[in-house]
Formats: sequence, structure tokens, C-alpha cells
Amino acid sequence: MIEHRTLYGDYSSSGVELRWHRGYVESYADSLHQGALHIIFNQAGEGILLGNSLRVNFSAGTMLAFHHGSDESLIASRKGAQETHDFLVLIVSETWLRNTFGSRLSAFHPDLRSAIENSARANQVLGKVRSMSLTERGIVSDLCAPPVEGPAQRYWFMAKVLEILTHHLFAPTSTLGAQPFCSMVKQRNSERVAACNRWLEEHLDENLDLSQLAECVGCAPHYLSRQYKQQTGITLKQQHRKLRIEKAAELLEQGDYNVTEAAMEVGYSSLSHFSKAFHEETGRLPSEMVNTDA
Repeated sequence: MIEHRTLYGDYSSSGVELRWHRGYVESYADSLHQGALHIIFNQAGEGILLGNSLRVNFSAGTMLAFHHGSDESLIASRKGAQETHDFLVLIVSETWLRNTFGSRLSAFHPDLRSAIENSARANQVLGKVRSMSLTERGIVSDLCAPPVEGPAQRYWFMAKVLEILTHHLFAPTSTLGAQPFCSMVKQRNSERVAACNRWLEEHLDENLDLSQLAECVGCAPHYLSRQYKQQTGITLKQQHRKLRIEKAAELLEQGDYNVTEAAMEVGYSSLSHFSKAFHEETGRLPSEMVNTDA
């Protein structure tokens, strides 16, 4: 099913628009606007942008910002008709930016400021395609399921649009914004580890699917596996087993589950495999953890 929905604004009348695309579409270039800033949050699927001075590929869990040149055409397409596609596009005109931010345009990132002040004729990517941060993932999730309804929703979306722009348009001025590259890498790796652990906790009863996890976190499977081991000292498979056994031990101690039920609850179909894993993780047998007094 293909769905294209405007969540906020109307570019033709106000100069700002937030659109949500779901499903495969061969081209969505006609929904992009020349002489405007575009920020794409790509939740699922792969896409490509092509122009005379632009070639960008982006995968699931990534975002990018670019200025669509006033005199240059643009090809915007999706890869794989059988794949799941889910992405949001925020479009803001140069006029809207001038009217909204006024003299504060001088604080914008240099590339964007140059594009606006000179009415850039060529397409230009601002920065690089990168993985969405946990904060950005949270914002996108909220945009797709607003917590308010009725008249309040318009103002809520307005606030979210401004939040997105203030996060992405301004050049860093504080020591926090000018964080050394090595510190930024460490922070991003820590965010990935936290995201992996949350995903593993939510999928205890399933076999570890590295491809699915990597798509959720927003990076390549082998890279994610290697980075996780470097950050934590254990593999994703080991962490998944550890969380499974911890949950099973909790269920047994509560007394509401017997050994077989606890094993099945955390995804073990073989009682012998469960008992072996349990003993290796805890040094005890599952039967020793059963709370008969509960």
C-alpha cells in the first residue's frame, strides 16, 4: 500500500511542509521543491538522489539535509519495489527561513547560509548522510503518532518543526556543540549499544536477527557486530543470551512459571539447551531457582 500524507503545513501557501511517505514509489521528485531546504528522515528502505552536482544514497535509519538548487533538476527515487519504505521529508523555503529566523541566519551552518544568501542554483548536500540519533528517532516516532489531537495538533507540529530546524540548521557555538570528534564517536557508539540492548530486551523470545537489528539501529550488520563487541567486550549473541537468562531467572523466582514455561517465555524450545545456557550464565540449574513459596 502506498501512502503519502501531509502531516503539517502547505508549501505552496506557507513555504513549509512536513510529508510522510509509506510504501514504494518509483519517483517522488515532484514533491520536492527548487530553492528549498529538505531534511529527510529515512526510517525504512533505501533511496537515492541524483542531480548534475549531487549523488546521494541513503539506507534505513539514516537522515540527510540538502538544498534543492533553483536551476537544477533532481531525480529522487526508491530502491526495491518489494522492500518496506517509510520516510519523512521536511521542506522549508528560503523565504520562510528568512521570515522566521531573520538576523539569526548568520548563525546557520555556513553551507546553508551560503545557499540562502546566494540563492544557490546547484543542488547541495549539507553535511553527510548519517545514522539518526536516538533523539531524532524519538522525534520521528512522535511525528508519526502525535500525542495530541484536534486544534492543538497544528501547534504541536509547528513546535516539532522548529525543534528539528534548531537541531540541524545552526552552527555549533558552545563547547557542547564543538565536541571533539573522538567524543562524538564515543557518544554515538554508546547510543548504538543502548539501542541494541533495548531491541534485544524487546525480542527475548526470538532468535537474534542481526540484519533486522542493524536496520533498526541504522548501520551495517558486520559493522554493528564489531562495534558492539569493542564497546562491551561481549558479542550481541552473548548479550542476548544473558538477557534471556536474566529474564528467565526473574520469572522462576517470582514463582508464577515452572522451568519449561520460563524457557519458552524467553524463546528456548529445547529444555536441555535452556538448562545448559542457564547454568553457564548463573552457575545454577533452573530448577534451583524455582520459588515454591510464591
